Amino acid sequence: MKLHPEELELARAYNLSVPSNGLSPAQMRVTMDRGRELYHWFKNHQAIHAVINLSVMVLIFAADYAILLRVPRWLLGQQPHTWTVVVAALVTGALHSWLMYSLTVYSMHEGAAHGVAFPHDDPVSRVMNRIVSNLCRVAAAEPREYSVHHMSHHAKFGTEQDGEFLNFVKPRRYWLTLLPFANIINYSDFLVHRPLTYTRGRILSGIVALCYHIGFGYLMTQAFGLTFTLLAFVLFVPHVGFYLDRLRQYTEHNLMPLENKDGSRSFGLGFWGMLIGGGPWGSPCHWEHHLVASLPWYQQLILHRDLKRILTPVQRKKYLLQPVVGYPRLLWRLWREPLQFQRRIESAQRAMTAGGQAQRSEHHGYR
Repeated sequence: MKLHPEELELARAYNLSVPSNGLSPAQMRVTMDRGRELYHWFKNHQAIHAVINLSVMVLIFAADYAILLRVPRWLLGQQPHTWTVVVAALVTGALHSWLMYSLTVYSMHEGAAHGVAFPHDDPVSRVMNRIVSNLCRVAAAEPREYSVHHMSHHAKFGTEQDGEFLNFVKPRRYWLTLLPFANIINYSDFLVHRPLTYTRGRILSGIVALCYHIGFGYLMTQAFGLTFTLLAFVLFVPHVGFYLDRLRQYTEHNLMPLENKDGSRSFGLGFWGMLIGGGPWGSPCHWEHHLVASLPWYQQLILHRDLKRILTPVQRKKYLLQPVVGYPRLLWRLWREPLQFQRRIESAQRAMTAGGQAQRSEHHGYR
């Protein structure tokens, strides 16, 4: 993700203008102790860990098969009308797109970036982790560049070297990602699933994604017709998952402190966490991941539950979502507050400039 220096400066100014209300030393000690406990369990139970992640892979592709070749038959019925075809294509395409988004987050994050999908140091684990790291190519995502920038995001959080700087994002950068096919056209540089140019890795991902979808597309056309297949794959598949991914990254860090331990939100295990976060193995508990980055996805969910017990009401409001209306309210705030803060900063700068010019004029008049 391209760093915009003016957004970094705005983030620094905003960070100075609001109280921190971060975790206290006692809260951090409890969190780190629990994190170490979970980490040691994970390291000592590699077989169970491998079964969990293998089950995720099987579940995702089995669900995708059912969504593309079983669900449409139930939705279309015997003699589908035009609107039935449109609605069935919308449901099928949206579910498949969300599942590809879920797969992408799991593959790039657990596999490519952190290498914890199958971390044991033996030939089978290395091969399996390599497979997981490249599963995101089915959804046209490129894992290598992502892994580099994501690790710098942890190591250099909130600085010029942060490869995914997201603590102040101007709404216009986000709005441009809502244009048609923004996942493949560079309307905006606000994306992380691929490089902005056609590298070898991006081309490889495109080929893998085309092969996967052409194969399923042929089967779907034979079963449900060309119109249904084109509607599902062209109108809905390239957009739904990408829009959810952009919502997630727009809201995880935006207007949060420039510190690794305090700089993210946690969507939690409710509806919004599963939808925006890409499922339980996606990124519903991003704050917990920043606190203890070595934990696999399912232990981040456990740490989230433990953290909720030690937060103050003010901290819960800052880091967590209010049920049901929490995410829409957060999104509305992030659309309005950055623009308002930017206008205040610009107004203050103009006032300072005008004051400096007046002083110089007065000085020259005195002389």
